[in-house]
Amino acid sequence: MALCPESEEYRTYYAQSSVKAGSWLDTTRVTSSVQSQRMRLLQAQAELGQDNLQSCRSTLSQCLEDDPETIIAMATVDFKEGHFAKAAEKYKIARQVMGNNPPLSYYIALCHYRMGENDKALEMVDSIILLVGTKRNEPRDVNGYERSNYFAVEALNLKAAICYDMKMYDSAKDIMRELCDLQNNENLDNITIHNDVLVNIDDDPALGIERLKLLLAEDSFPPEVLGNLITLYLSHGKDDLANETLEANKQLAREIISPELLSYLEAAIMTSSYPNEAIPMLEKIASEYTPKLKEQMKKITDAVTASRNEQESSLILSATKEYDALLDNYMPILMLQARIFWDKKEYAVAEQILENSVELCKYHEKWRLNMGHVMFAQEGEKIKGSIPYYELIIEKEKDAALLDVPSVALANLCVAFIVENQSKTASAIMERVKKEEERQMKSGGREQLYHSCIINLVIGTLYCAKQNFEIGIERIIECLKPIEKNLCSDTWFYTKRCFLALAAKLSKLMCVINDTTLREILNILHDIETKGKNIMTDVEGCEGPMSVSSEAQQIKEIFIKICT
Repeated sequence: MALCPESEEYRTYYAQSSVKAGSWLDTTRVTSSVQSQRMRLLQAQAELGQDNLQSCRSTLSQCLEDDPETIIAMATVDFKEGHFAKAAEKYKIARQVMGNNPPLSYYIALCHYRMGENDKALEMVDSIILLVGTKRNEPRDVNGYERSNYFAVEALNLKAAICYDMKMYDSAKDIMRELCDLQNNENLDNITIHNDVLVNIDDDPALGIERLKLLLAEDSFPPEVLGNLITLYLSHGKDDLANETLEANKQLAREIISPELLSYLEAAIMTSSYPNEAIPMLEKIASEYTPKLKEQMKKITDAVTASRNEQESSLILSATKEYDALLDNYMPILMLQARIFWDKKEYAVAEQILENSVELCKYHEKWRLNMGHVMFAQEGEKIKGSIPYYELIIEKEKDAALLDVPSVALANLCVAFIVENQSKTASAIMERVKKEEERQMKSGGREQLYHSCIINLVIGTLYCAKQNFEIGIERIIECLKPIEKNLCSDTWFYTKRCFLALAAKLSKLMCVINDTTLREILNILHDIETKGKNIMTDVEGCEGPMSVSSEAQQIKEIFIKICT
């Protein structure tokens, strides 16, 4: 441009290059002196890149209104301001002019997704995938895919996110597997890596966390990475690493994590070391949500009362989706408040905290689940009170989705029925679970299923808690067989609790067991020691995880010492 300073063509090329390079100040300097449509659009793009939305809107007001690029830019401003419905309408107008192309279809799908209209978003995403020829079983040129079909990658990522939000976890995994296969699992873009980690995190949490750490070290990464990494640390009991990561990225966190989420993460980190200080922080965050939820609930009620036609029905649906989104953000805060007192074994206080939000949360599955837990933990008459909460979760699930219910909820419900002398009802639930496990195993739907095993383990634990160790231990040993199939970190957790409880009673001469039971215990511990070498388990107070094999060996030695 220095050779031809008066050439508008060179100025345009320079401005385009500056936009591509993210040099917003250079772009603005060049475009401000030229008043062509193209240069104004480039100036608006630079202002958009700096999130200077007001200036961008002002610049676009000077552009040709019916130019598709102007319409797209205005739609993008609306999207960034959170006006997703307006943005979608503008993108659709631009598509009518420019024809059906993947970028515009993707933007429209993204608007529907942000509005909670997942069905419309999925329909649009599928049209993109069909358009670029990425259907299953079609021949593909992977290199051509990488060069030409960027928005197919975006579309598949969005489809996986929608399936994940709709709790269609297996579908989300299949989509991410297809997306990674399309790129030969090499040179994956950072968004794909991030999404692949999230949908597969339950399969290998340690690997997922490590991949997010590597993403965070990149020069460019999805803004959600930092918040998700800290959240994963917290959900897997790595509070110290969550704190270290947040402290090391304090300034970045303020820039890319929303104030609401950042406040929650800071409070969550504090709960492990300073729970009393975390309580007022969480109360303050919760107090900001409750009036919004009540206001949104009133909108739904008013819309239902006034509903007379299809248009007003859509308003009800929209208001309900907004309420659900607010509630999903509120639930982790409420659960963290209750968890502080749960960890202190102050279950009645935890129950009261949940009870205080009954009007706002009574239809939310997570609220029902945790209300059932706190009632069950208080034992006595409260166990009976846990039954309706657990039943509400199970009744809404068909047999095919029954195994999506946490195994501990199914186990607690069966125990509650047994305690209330309703063994037939407990047996019916266990039979449903067993049949569904067999069906899914035959169809190849899942590799390992532990629900039946864990239910029986918890029932065995109940017998042990009632000092009927011989029946309890016998049940536990039976449900672990075969070891190759049923031994995992979760089943071992319940097993070792019962063995240690029995060992404590034996060491204090508070109970006795016959020789047959002792031999069975030593035999099963030997088998676990042999087969559990590659299964890891976290032990509080120890540096890093231990193997199940190592723990089984130690417990076996305890029994040998006690009984000799």
